[in-house]
Amino acid sequence: MTTLWRKAIRDISEDATRTALVVLSIALGVASFSSVMSSYAILTRELDRGYLATNPASAVFRTDPIDDDVVNAVLANPAVSDAEPRRVVGGQIKTGPMQWRSLLLFVVKDYGNIRVSKLEPQAGAWPPAPGEILIERDALQVARARIGDTVVVKTLNGREHSLHVTGSVHDVGQAQARMENMVYGYITLPTLTELGETPYLDQLNILVAQKRFDEKHIRDVTAQVRGMIERNGHEVRRVDIPKPGKHPHSDLMGVLLLAMSSFGLFVLFLSGILIVNLLTATMAAQVRQVGMMKAVGGTRLQICRVYLAQALLLGVVATLIAVPLGILGSRLLCRYMAVFLNFDINSFAVPVWVYLLVVFIGIVSPLLAALYPIWRGTGISVREALSDFGVSQVAFGSTALDRFVSRMSGGSRVLLLAIRNSFRRRARLVLTLLTLAAGGLFFMSALNIRASMINTLDQLFGNRNFDLTVGFSSPQPIAKLQNAINKTPGVVQWEGWFTTEGAILAGASIETDATQQHDGGLHGEGVDSDRFPVIALPPASGLLRIEIIQGRGLSANDVDSIVVNNALAARYPQLKVGNTVSLRIGPTESPWHVVGIAREALSPGVAYVPINLFAQRDPDMVNSLRLKLEKSDADSVDIVKANLDKNLESEGLRARGGASKADSRYGFDQHMVMIYLFLIITSVIVAGVGIFGLMTTMSLNILERRRELAVMRAIGATPKTVTMIVVSEGLVIGLLSWTIAAIVAWPLSKLIGNALVGVLFTAGLNFKFEWWGLLVWLAVSIGASATATLIPAWKTSRLTIREGLAYE
Repeated sequence: MTTLWRKAIRDISEDATRTALVVLSIALGVASFSSVMSSYAILTRELDRGYLATNPASAVFRTDPIDDDVVNAVLANPAVSDAEPRRVVGGQIKTGPMQWRSLLLFVVKDYGNIRVSKLEPQAGAWPPAPGEILIERDALQVARARIGDTVVVKTLNGREHSLHVTGSVHDVGQAQARMENMVYGYITLPTLTELGETPYLDQLNILVAQKRFDEKHIRDVTAQVRGMIERNGHEVRRVDIPKPGKHPHSDLMGVLLLAMSSFGLFVLFLSGILIVNLLTATMAAQVRQVGMMKAVGGTRLQICRVYLAQALLLGVVATLIAVPLGILGSRLLCRYMAVFLNFDINSFAVPVWVYLLVVFIGIVSPLLAALYPIWRGTGISVREALSDFGVSQVAFGSTALDRFVSRMSGGSRVLLLAIRNSFRRRARLVLTLLTLAAGGLFFMSALNIRASMINTLDQLFGNRNFDLTVGFSSPQPIAKLQNAINKTPGVVQWEGWFTTEGAILAGASIETDATQQHDGGLHGEGVDSDRFPVIALPPASGLLRIEIIQGRGLSANDVDSIVVNNALAARYPQLKVGNTVSLRIGPTESPWHVVGIAREALSPGVAYVPINLFAQRDPDMVNSLRLKLEKSDADSVDIVKANLDKNLESEGLRARGGASKADSRYGFDQHMVMIYLFLIITSVIVAGVGIFGLMTTMSLNILERRRELAVMRAIGATPKTVTMIVVSEGLVIGLLSWTIAAIVAWPLSKLIGNALVGVLFTAGLNFKFEWWGLLVWLAVSIGASATATLIPAWKTSRLTIREGLAYE
């Protein structure tokens, strides 16, 4: 072993506790980075693999009933590699005495020959027999059902029928049932007949033969197929084109992984601060050694190599610890994400490039952090180094801060000494405060963002002054609806709305006040872009308050005016106040004037139009009810809903389904929980690095003041007094870090919250500051600071006066 490595090993082993703290801090940072990068590699690979393995449809056509002749005609198109008919039927389901849950029934003609958007059997029977239903595995908990149970199902015809749950399936392409509060069921055509429905298929899933991930090509082929279906005498009511090759939730996962990657890099940065502190102190303690090495001919670069070897050793040891921890962390994270997004992970294998990147970061980041203190420390001349006797050359009191601290008087002498000692190494103090304050910032940000999300959702749903929504599959007479509602106790107020879907037409022109633009982002004649909900409101609705941020709201005389919310405006830049856009709303294509933009934070894209146009087409008819109730608790809502269903049936009407305000909010709450948990875990890890940093700082401070503390002992200070001084110094640093975190928490919480939520919902939060979080973090700061200083304080109190005075 060379002299360089012997000295490096000896120096870092002199204080094993201090070295262990630094190594653990680096390992924590590298492990966090490793977990995120490994998770990114695994999740993106497995999510795409699982999704593409199902042969997801390139396009989905909603039509009138189709037969094999239509399917064969589509298959004859050389641009189409496969086509399969299906059907989706809405309904409700309940298990035993449980309340009705929303249900989507997927009807497949031949379960033994599914080639497009394949299903994966999970448990129980496959395929379903007549009178049986399979439930998507994530939806079993929503339905509160188990394999072997008997459930009651009713479709829009209102007939209730019992089906046996004989198995579960995995449908990768569906949104999480828990998030949507929806049950997905899978049945055959004979079972559909048992439910009282006509056994036909009205959906066609196609796969393009080439360029499966080229959206322009898919749109061109889709336009051809649409024309072919219409030439065969069938109506195409809707065309959906999923994002080619992308799982529906890949964007959500990407946002979360991006946030985690940023966090991993931040923890690495904090770990680097500990390296700076350690090597700065090491260089200050070994000034004479540096002078001696220079005196015998050592160059600055040679001496730098000696101390860089220490940083290299710390990085190597930390990386050896971090790699297995990172792999373990990535597995836990991947399993959680897989459950959250409802997909399977077949392999946790980490690509080689991730290992190489983690090892590189783990070794290089300590070296980079060490460069400045080592280069600065080795710049001293031989004369200055040999004449150094461990006392700062800058006189205390030369700065305004020093003079302020020196003028402190009164109170406990131990506290005053602790305050003055805290500011003796200002650069080290600043770096330590940064690591400690960061933990507090993330913790308080987590609380503030959670409170802000709740506050934002409260305002969003507070603007919806109704407790129950009831939908119908077709327009219903207002008079009959009025009769049914009048016979239903507990209803305070109600309104009839029209709800439908809209789409910006592909290739449609956009007229502005000065120019005419072309939407160049969409291709394929006759193919709609992404669809969005359209709600037709009565004039001066008393059950919905729309917060206009640009333009104006809808007026009683409007016919072709439209108000869009901020999410829809962000998705389509052409939806600006003053523009006229061509839209397909329901079956009608017509120009609409954008008159206003509404703020609806955390809401998906929605458009609001006046009900006048629908009233002209379907006089005295609506297809949706909004009801305000006397009591809004879950039991009261269920009672009103059940009574209303009976009264509607007595009028010859059947509801498609109903949802309470709590049901509508459930999915939002589930998405918010994941962001909150991420921030809490982040704050715990960052706080851990900060505590390690404080322990390292206190160890270095005590090491440099051993002789000073020994002198205090010699003139009468007891070990208890010395311990109190050290612990008080740590408490002062903890309180200072809390003060910084408290000051910065407000703007930083708002920034982080708007960044995370804005990427998902293109809107900011209604910010709310959790004041009690300040008190919680104050208690944590005091407790953590006292705990972090106990070991250094205890070691200091055990030193004899002779050992302290002999230290150099």
